[in-house]
Amino acid sequence: MSKWTTGEWVQAYTDDGALVHGYLIAASAPIQTALLQVTHSDNKELMGKEIAVSDRGMKKLSDSPRKSEQELRSLIDLALQIRDEEWFNELTGELRSGPKRMRRREDGAGYKPVNRLGSPDIR
Repeated sequence: MSKWTTGEWVQAYTDDGALVHGYLIAASAPIQTALLQVTHSDNKELMGKEIAVSDRGMKKLSDSPRKSEQELRSLIDLALQIRDEEWFNELTGELRSGPKRMRRREDGAGYKPVNRLGSPDIR
């Protein structure tokens, strides 16, 4: 059995020596390899791709809080690709409970129009 779990954030090196960060899609114990969805790398060509890496030098990254709506949406897409329903439900719940955008109330109170640059200074 593998010591790695699908969905974990990891850092690893490719056979060519490129540093990669990403999410584990799958890990195989007998041959000690892992399939990784690359999110960041010093080799720009690897970003966004699925690659196989040795788990020998792989390190688990700390579980950091999700920072952006876009990051959550990307993770939701990944959960759909790998058909991980539990992870999908967790991520969509996190997206729903994230910071709420200012919504217009029926009476218009508290509504402040904003231009497309994000400034309330509309002219």
